[in-house]
Amino acid sequence: MLVDNAAYSFGFQIDNGIPIIPFYDNKNDSELKHLMHFMKSIHNVRDLREIMRKFLKVGSYSEFSDPLELISSLFEELIQ
Repeated sequence: MLVDNAAYSFGFQIDNGIPIIPFYDNKNDSELKHLMHFMKSIHNVRDLREIMRKFLKVGSYSEFSDPLELISSLFEELIQ
């Protein structure tokens, strides 16, 4: 698993990546804290790719040209 703000870092293995918001001199940054629950829930998983496809859906990000549409789509599935 690779956690990175640059999706191209895991572009060739998209199901192994977790995208995060960039960190630049922000003492209040809490991106990793937001990931803590997810990471704890997968600590015993042998192959993360299926879980990453199901919950993070990084492979489907390229289907959206507008970031707000992507975020809206992800939240709609969480609410249902």
